[in-house]
Amino acid sequence: MRLASGAAALTSMPCSSGVSSRSLTRRTRIFLCSYFPSAVEVTSMTRLMTKRILFSYLIAVMSLQWGIELVGKEVFGDVPQAELMNGWIKLAALALACGLGSLLLFRRVEAAALAQAAQGEQEADDKIRATLDSIKDGYYETDIDGHFTFFSQSLSDLLGVSAEELGGSHYSAFMNETHAEKLRQTFEWVQQTDVPVNCVEWEVLGDGRPAKFVESSIVLINGIDGGAPSGFRGIIRDITERRDSEIELEESRNRYKSLYEHNPDLVCSFSLDGRLLSANPATETITGYDTSKLLGSECEPFMKQESVARTVLYFRRARNGESSSFEMAILHKKGHPVELQVRLVPIIVGGEVVGVFGIGKDITEQKISEQTINHLAYHDALTDLPNRRLFQEKLSLALKHAICSRQKLALMFLDLDRFKYINDSMGHNFGDQLLQIVAKRLTGCLQGQGMIARMGGDEFTILLPVVQGEEEVETLVRSIIQSINRPFMIAGQECSVTTSIGISMYPDDGADVSMLMKNADAAMYRAKEKNPNAYEWSTPSMSADALERHAIEQELRKAGARNEFVLHYQPQVNLGSGEVVGIEALLRWDHPTRGMVSPAEFIPLAEETGLIVGIGEWVLRTACRQNKEWQLAGYQPVRMAVNLSVSQFMQDNIVEIVSGILEETGLEPRYLELEITESVAMRNADKVSVKLEKLKNLGLQISIDDFGTGYSSLSYLQQFPINRLKIDRSFVNKVTQSEDDAVIASSIIAMAQSLKLEVIAEGVETAEQFDFLRRRACTEMQGYFFSRPLPAGEIVELLRCTEEAEQAAIV
Repeated sequence: MRLASGAAALTSMPCSSGVSSRSLTRRTRIFLCSYFPSAVEVTSMTRLMTKRILFSYLIAVMSLQWGIELVGKEVFGDVPQAELMNGWIKLAALALACGLGSLLLFRRVEAAALAQAAQGEQEADDKIRATLDSIKDGYYETDIDGHFTFFSQSLSDLLGVSAEELGGSHYSAFMNETHAEKLRQTFEWVQQTDVPVNCVEWEVLGDGRPAKFVESSIVLINGIDGGAPSGFRGIIRDITERRDSEIELEESRNRYKSLYEHNPDLVCSFSLDGRLLSANPATETITGYDTSKLLGSECEPFMKQESVARTVLYFRRARNGESSSFEMAILHKKGHPVELQVRLVPIIVGGEVVGVFGIGKDITEQKISEQTINHLAYHDALTDLPNRRLFQEKLSLALKHAICSRQKLALMFLDLDRFKYINDSMGHNFGDQLLQIVAKRLTGCLQGQGMIARMGGDEFTILLPVVQGEEEVETLVRSIIQSINRPFMIAGQECSVTTSIGISMYPDDGADVSMLMKNADAAMYRAKEKNPNAYEWSTPSMSADALERHAIEQELRKAGARNEFVLHYQPQVNLGSGEVVGIEALLRWDHPTRGMVSPAEFIPLAEETGLIVGIGEWVLRTACRQNKEWQLAGYQPVRMAVNLSVSQFMQDNIVEIVSGILEETGLEPRYLELEITESVAMRNADKVSVKLEKLKNLGLQISIDDFGTGYSSLSYLQQFPINRLKIDRSFVNKVTQSEDDAVIASSIIAMAQSLKLEVIAEGVETAEQFDFLRRRACTEMQGYFFSRPLPAGEIVELLRCTEEAEQAAIV
């Protein structure tokens, strides 16, 4: 600046101007001629001079000319120039003119140089500022106290303020107190040490703008010639994006580290030759090995032999840049296998595979579960025997082999007699244990010669894939019957069961799976109709019976929804008064095409299939509702007797069911009588007694049906909360023909009287039977002798007659 000021000052001084080159040359020639008269000499001299000498000479002439002009004007005034060239004045004037001319020329040159330097300095300043403004980073200079004295436009933009606001402001105005104190300490340190500092990070205050982070460099500006420092300068750079990237990268690293260290799956990296380079903590948990001791070792020795080839194949694919997933098995340190779901991924750096990354999920439990599920899909959960599905598959394969080899094949269907009764009366746990024992005995009988399966319930099948003839099959059947007939000891109780077996053979009884199974099933049901422990071979007629039975079962399942079930009612008469004191509800099936189906045809099938539970509940609800309707119609209230099947009575919630139906229909409990068979009462008597007590507490009446057909115990009868005994019709039918039946009937009546129980005889059809029972003081009877079972509409007439007779007796 000082040079610029000096240059400006020089250019302002007065001087001659407007001298052209022609005028300068002419004056030079005149000046030379004044000292060298000969024109030839002047011309020769000018020719001999080099351009540089001539240029210097011309400058000297110019200095002399300007000096003469200056001296002439200032010193000699109006003295003619010719006179000044003569004498000593001429010499003095010449010397003075040369000196003054040189001084003037020097000032002119100096002024021009200073002007040119100032212009260059300005141009340089402009270029530097343009360069600083074009750079994204902000440049700054501050005084020693931290006030901005110079800065680039980029810095204004970076801090979000105008140049006017930024000029002279203190750096602390653009940051929070914490960062301001940090920067203050840094400035002090730089001032004390004169050591530049880079990368001082701080956050720019935003006034509602998104957060912006910057980093500053600080350099001390020292004074000239070792003077005191005048301030600081440096660069301020926006690092928001970089910082966000670094934070994101750090978070990514932390996530990866967390996933790596806390991942429950095995995570490892391998060299290209298959050596372990790293492993996460889960690897040690899964394998049992201290992985730090395995680093650098190959993994093949830890694999199960059957997994080695497959693993090597997929590892080679990973080395070739291909990811893959597969299952393999390794050996735990303790020796047991560990199943892994593995994914191998190539590690690619700079376009080249440098290693392999492996992730292994422990699927051992999953594999065990799959095997268990697969086993359960083909095996019975209770007995662990093959189930229907597996049996049919094996039978299909065996049949194909028999057809190809032209050999015989035998198929057996085996069913336990009265198992449902045992299961319902003794409990499901008892029944399950019985089935397990039967399964073991059947397996022992076969001795690996064939295949045994449980088809469901108490039904088993046996496949003999190769047999020589019927004699071989019958030998096995007899050994099976003998084995199953041996007594069982379950829960401290001894019991015995019998079985029925049906047999079909290829090729005599069918050429496909369906026909062979259908014929063996039909033969089994024919055997059940015979004596216990019977077996039957399939015959052509049995196929028709099996189809008929199947058709009835399917129609029975739909009968309830189609409202095909109806109740008929048979009166129970008191012999003393002749009044109708009770009515028994009897189930009938009014089939749309078969007509009225006998209970003997469908009740056993309903019990066997379990349909009796739903049907029995419908009977109970319908009978209670009908009895209530009669009462509301004004008829004399009577008790309604309803038989409970074994399956119904053994339900855990039977008490709640009965209670709910009474509440639903509004029938008083005293007008309901539940009948259970003697066989149910005598099985698991303690459990039955508790359930009967709960039912009796509802206020209803209880009777023992079919009494005399089982093995009654007087002590048990005394424990049961029952109201009456019902003599089975099988004894009543023969009381006048069989002395034994007459004695049994008489004994039952006497037993009831001794226990202070009422007794009722069912199936009374003749006057002789009536007289026999009346003479022995049987208090109540029912049967065709009094009335056949009647629909609800017809039984009303009987109730009306009874009511009229009672009213007449009163009159």
